[in-house]
Amino acid sequence: MPQQEQERQSRVITRPSNREPRRFRVSVLNDDFTTFEFVIMVMMTVFNKSMAEAEDIAETTHIHQKSTVGVYSLDIAQSKVAKATEMARAENYPLRFEIQPE
Repeated sequence: MPQQEQERQSRVITRPSNREPRRFRVSVLNDDFTTFEFVIMVMMTVFNKSMAEAEDIAETTHIHQKSTVGVYSLDIAQSKVAKATEMARAENYPLRFEIQPE
């Protein structure tokens, strides 16, 4: 390895990151086919919402076409959306979600 390359590599200092991981907002999107009851069940099962929270999310989604479900790290957000989407497809519902940086 050339001398300059070794010197440059020895000057690189890695510092542990004290920052929180980036957070992502998960939203559920309205459609005309997925039942209110199914949305509530998914909110409670996958996103660990109470009955009242799940009903509020379903109602808000119906009125505003979209509602925030929660804010998570990217891997958790993707995992929850994948599970919820899998459940919806198993029941032939077109329920969709979106993940956006906060």
